[in-house]
Formats: sequence, structure tokens, C-alpha cells
Amino acid sequence: MFNWHRITLSQTNCYILKAKDGFMLVDCGNAHDKETFLKSIQALGIDIAEMRYLFLTHHHNDHVGLLNDLVSMNPNVKVILSKKCASYLEAGRHYNHPKQKYAHSMLRLVVEIFAKLNGGFSEEFTPYVVRSQDIVIPEDNDTLLPELGIQGKILGTPGHTEDSISLIMGDVAFVGDAVRNLVPALGAAYLPFLLYDPETCYASWLKITAETKMICPAHGKCFEAEKLRKRLRSTKS
Repeated sequence: MFNWHRITLSQTNCYILKAKDGFMLVDCGNAHDKETFLKSIQALGIDIAEMRYLFLTHHHNDHVGLLNDLVSMNPNVKVILSKKCASYLEAGRHYNHPKQKYAHSMLRLVVEIFAKLNGGFSEEFTPYVVRSQDIVIPEDNDTLLPELGIQGKILGTPGHTEDSISLIMGDVAFVGDAVRNLVPALGAAYLPFLLYDPETCYASWLKITAETKMICPAHGKCFEAEKLRKRLRSTKS
């Protein structure tokens, strides 16, 4: 049995991790990804009831769009999220930071073209209210994951959004949108498409790379952490 596995949905990579009493899902894609998601876990021999935990890296709809569907199909699943994420989910739409901007003008152009070809993007999603069984955590937490059978820790990794958190399992980091590995040649390599402060992103990268060998983002393929360390060093030169 695998320790972790990637599922690629329409816009987002989600990850399934082996936990003590089942599985943990990291992010859950858009609402329209339901059929693809269910087929993917069935191909792995996993039943939806075996999903014990759903870890949300942040509140954007391409990461939480299936949240209500999954909770409906498996009411016993426990959602793990940050306090800020919980408040944004109740609102049912993206929170856009006053300083939010594209990391590079070319990235904005790519997003605009993609949106036109795919019917646009929505910043709205079905609101979600945290239940008593869900687990709302501080930004940094090094005790929860071992209790769930996953040797690792949770890090607050803001910069893309204020509610962003990452999951470290061994020497692999599952980072949501804290790091991008998609169209890096178009400028601002590894920075999220959208961010509110580059320096905050860089500080998050330092935390992520402190003890990891592999970075697994929501957008793009997993890659060696040393590449992100090199990018960090270039920002200081």
C-alpha cells in the first residue's frame, strides 16, 4: 500500500496519504471534479468511507469545491483546517486581500486566456460551517499528525492567502498554492499565480524547505526541494 498518492483533477492536484485508521485527503478540487475524483479513488481500491480526514490547504474553490459533497457522502470525515480558513468557508467566496496581485504580468495573461477558453472562473463556492468533529488548528502544529498515524507536522505558510497551511510528511511537503510549479518560464518562478506579499511567500518557503527533500504543489508536478532553496538564494543575491 502506498504512503501517498497524487490525484490530478481539472485544475488541482490532490493527495491521498495513508493514516492510522484509513486515509487523509489533502484538498478536494472543484465541485465539477466529483466524478473524476470518485473514479480515481476507486481505481486505488479506496472507498469514500475510508477517507477519515480532509486537510484543506486554504479556502479557494479549486481546493474546497467538493467539500460539501464529500461530507455528505461520508459524514464521519473530519475536516482539518486553519481558523482563518474556517471563517472564509462560511462566507462562500474567496477573500481577496487588499494587496493581492499577480506574481508576474505574463501569469495574468495566461490565467485570462485559460478562463476564456474554459468559461471563466468563479470565486464562489457552497459555504461550509465547521462541525464539532472538525479540527481547527493554529497555523503551526507538530502534534496532530502523529496522533493520526502520519509522521510529520503542519506549517502555516501564508503569502498566497493568509489562511494557507502546508502538511509535511517525512521529507515530503504538500503545499497547496504556497509554491507553484506550473509554467515557471513565464516569470516569478515558484511564486503563486496570485499573492499579497512576496516576502511573506519567501518566509513560508524557508519553513517548507528547512527539512524537506520533495515539494508537492497543487499546481504542477512534485519537484526537489533544493530547486526552491536555490530560488530563495537568488532572491538574496
